[in-house]
Amino acid sequence: MKPERRATLVSAALNAVEAAAEARGWDAYPALLGLFDSTTNTEVGSIDVEELPIDRDVWRLHTIPGIRVTLPYHIGLRAITHTLTTVKAPQLRTWIRAQIGPLVAVAFLGEGLDTSDAGRHAAAHGLPADPDGVPVRALTAYDIDGRFYQMLRVRGADTTTTTIQDDPSAQMQATAIAASLRRLLAAART
Repeated sequence: MKPERRATLVSAALNAVEAAAEARGWDAYPALLGLFDSTTNTEVGSIDVEELPIDRDVWRLHTIPGIRVTLPYHIGLRAITHTLTTVKAPQLRTWIRAQIGPLVAVAFLGEGLDTSDAGRHAAAHGLPADPDGVPVRALTAYDIDGRFYQMLRVRGADTTTTTIQDDPSAQMQATAIAASLRRLLAAART
């Protein structure tokens, strides 16, 4: 599949994932997703999206019992990434080989962004800071061509803000989620 066609299909698949998340509502667990090229099974070409089978208790680790402070989901994603690229790398590759076609992208869907911290997260994602803190759902992905995708939806908004970068900046690549996705993609393809 040509990179331009792959970008179009990945973008469409991510739009469908975010729309499904919006239809289900808020307060869902994060999801780590593999996007697979199922073109070999159709003449039209499509992307199959599968959630990596991760124990949901891992996502609960970000909550500290008895304290109203939660750590960002990217901390759990880093831990999962480390495990899947080291100790469990053979299981990751086995899961990927069991899918319908070759892996073309990995994505992370989470509701961990918050615009209340004086704009630190907000600015990094192109969102205005809000002193009351507005929850934001983020769907971030990397494809095998090095393309970066991000869809953001502020809770209650009718639309998403979408960013697709063919050549993401070093600053964007260094963010915790982007770095984890790139590492997972590299490990999965070896």
